[in-house]
Amino acid sequence: MNCQKILRVLKANGIIGKPTNPDVKGVGKREIKRLFPNCSFDFHKVTLVLLIARLIAPWSFLLCYFLELIPWLRTHYLAVIKKYKS
Repeated sequence: MNCQKILRVLKANGIIGKPTNPDVKGVGKREIKRLFPNCSFDFHKVTLVLLIARLIAPWSFLLCYFLELIPWLRTHYLAVIKKYKS
């Protein structure tokens, strides 16, 4: 991934979205920071553990919602990456 090219063409207040390719692998906070130097980051943990969500969601979306409020049951990051003005 050439992140410098991504940042070069990204508009001010632009968003980098997750591709819909099923072969895409997860990237951790440390890797994101390494890939996008000279940027600021705001990370938020989101998404209930998939196994728990799959077991509970067919019976109760409300229970999934409340379980997702427990930080250690969330597995994915939503990252807001802002490039510094050059």
